[in-house]
Amino acid sequence: MGIMEREEEQPQFGYGRGERPLSSARDRDAEVIREVLRGARRPEFSDSEDGFVVESGDEGAPFLVACTIDEWTDAEPELHRYRVALADARLRVEPDPEDRKTLQVWMPQAA
Repeated sequence: MGIMEREEEQPQFGYGRGERPLSSARDRDAEVIREVLRGARRPEFSDSEDGFVVESGDEGAPFLVACTIDEWTDAEPELHRYRVALADARLRVEPDPEDRKTLQVWMPQAA
C-alpha cells in the first residue's frame, strides 16, 4: 500500500484517544468534551471503571454526557464536577430532563 492510499484512509478530523477515528465534526466535538472531562481528572467509563460516557447523537441535538455510577448519592457529586468542568470550558450544560444521571451539552456558538 502506497503513501497516497494510506493518506486517503485517514479520518477527516484525525484520531482521538485510543486511536478513535474522528470522521465528522460531531466526532471531533465529542472528543473535545472528553478531553475537557479528562483534563478535569474525571474518570472515563471502561471495562474496569465507572465514569463518564459521551454520546454524540444526531446533528443539531445536544451531546449527552452520562455518569455510569450506579448509586445516585455517588453520581450526583460527580455530575456536578462534570457540569463545572464543562461550563468552565464555555460549553452550555443543562440537565437531561429524561435521565437525572445525564447532562445535555452544546458546543459554543461561533461568533
